[in-house]
Amino acid sequence: MSEGQPNPEKLRRAIVRAFHDEGLAYAQIAHLQGIGEATVSRVLRLYRETGDVVPRPKGGGNFSPIRGKVTTEIKRLVGPEAGRKRARADGRVDGPHRRCHQPALNAMGPASTGLLTQKSPSPPESVTRRKTSGAGASSPRS
Repeated sequence: MSEGQPNPEKLRRAIVRAFHDEGLAYAQIAHLQGIGEATVSRVLRLYRETGDVVPRPKGGGNFSPIRGKVTTEIKRLVGPEAGRKRARADGRVDGPHRRCHQPALNAMGPASTGLLTQKSPSPPESVTRRKTSGAGASSPRS
């Protein structure tokens, strides 16, 4: 079997038969079928839990309990503009995905470009330079 491919129902049934009817171990079944032991384990667990080898349905998810007429009424009350971003007079954008109400730096104009690129002034050399004492400064410590 190739990696990541679903196992045909025929193979899954053969795994169950080999285990229950013939009494083979997981490793023996895996070797005979050319699959991994983890696959054998998953198929047998599925059979143990459900009594069949048919895969469980995919998906599920969180479905909203609000359906039908209730959904229609909510949409009518909220209006067609719900969930859309709206530009305000002050340049900010309101909407469901806006995380903060600060305008972008480039919206502030040319003055904003220097704010992030200017280096802070360097400290005076007297603060950064190490003070050494006379002639003994270059000799190693003993």
